Amino acid sequence: MASRGGPGGSLVSPLVGRTTTFLVDGRGTNAALARVLASSLTRNRVPMAVLDLDALYTSGSEYIFGAISEEDAGTAELLVPDPGASVEEELAALLGAGRARALVIDSLNSLYHLLSGGSRGSRNMGLAFAVALLSYVARSEGKTVIFTMYRRERAGWLGRRRSIADLSDLTVSASMEEGRLTLRCDRGSAWPGRALTLSIP
Repeated sequence: MASRGGPGGSLVSPLVGRTTTFLVDGRGTNAALARVLASSLTRNRVPMAVLDLDALYTSGSEYIFGAISEEDAGTAELLVPDPGASVEEELAALLGAGRARALVIDSLNSLYHLLSGGSRGSRNMGLAFAVALLSYVARSEGKTVIFTMYRRERAGWLGRRRSIADLSDLTVSASMEEGRLTLRCDRGSAWPGRALTLSIP
């Protein structure tokens, strides 16, 4: 993964070949994380595809992509579900985004709720399969797979107080303060000291 300077390489490189869930405390932190991720990935010319289930990237595009040049923005692709489309079809479209080296799903909570099957057990199994498939794709193709998840919905979804965030290879808490974004590893390790603080561009 080529680096063009700045924090992009230090942010993204440790996540290659893995699935990572970023836990956020609200939409503002999620938007700031999206801005940092988009800036880091596009600046490093890492083609990204975003499955925008919560319309965060589309409704906040001016803010999220505001620090990115038009040339760099061309490396980002937004996939917005059509009304009535199944989330399984949207996942297939995400996997079919051939040149994308980073796959972003916003959010893991919505992916869980939109999966087919009426029962909680069916959705649990469907989500576990989807994350396992994305983990395989990340490992075998050297891609970065990123989920976001709202912290308030973290616990208990898989029983025995396990979270759907536990399905990914790595779980990271994101917090925002005074124009800076701090990322701390809750489970697994990515950066030296298991934490990274970045300026929000």
